[in-house]
Amino acid sequence: MSNTGRRKKLASFNCDQKMWEQFIARCNSEGTTATTTLTQFIKRYLNGSLDDLDKIVSNDLEKRLDSKIKAKVEEYLVASNNNSAKEENQTILDICERLNQIESQLLGESNSNETGAIPNLADLEQKIEGMASRIKQLTEAILKIQDYLNNQLKQPKKSYNNSYYQRSTQRIQPLTEEGLATRLGVSVETIREQRTKLHPPLFVAWCKGKDRAGMGWEFNKNTGLYYPVS
Repeated sequence: MSNTGRRKKLASFNCDQKMWEQFIARCNSEGTTATTTLTQFIKRYLNGSLDDLDKIVSNDLEKRLDSKIKAKVEEYLVASNNNSAKEENQTILDICERLNQIESQLLGESNSNETGAIPNLADLEQKIEGMASRIKQLTEAILKIQDYLNNQLKQPKKSYNNSYYQRSTQRIQPLTEEGLATRLGVSVETIREQRTKLHPPLFVAWCKGKDRAGMGWEFNKNTGLYYPVS
């Protein structure tokens, strides 16, 4: 600052060039000057007419940051849930619950701090630091989700043993000679011929080759029926 007259100072500050040009054009259209407009603004700010200005600017910045952060988190979680198995949902829900707790805690602190207008630049810096801390916590939570999903994708898929297949074969009822012939798509005479000339294991293998489900069948002399075997 430098003296420009009695009890006056020349004030200079940085401003976006496009914004300043729009400000000058608006002053000209209103039939005033930039100096007059800025002086009136400063007077109103000092007499309390603009007490809510700092609060409005701070709240608007915080809401915009919060909305963007929440949108990114929700987008990531939706994509993650669509690509994850059901057993992963509980862990993701736990992390989401932790995020909600952090958000509620920070919002409570923010509401208590907003009961009055921000008196100076130090308070504004404190608000910005609080938002930066919130962003850091949310980022750490997202990284934990990503690490968990990556670990799940690296795990080998579960292999199914033959227990289910064996249980399913046990539920299939034994067949008569006519029923087996119908199932294998051959005649009753063919069934008898193959059973007579082939050893039991070979007959089972022959049935597997004919059965539409690849099921083997063996003959029980006591009951006269054919039973499924795996």
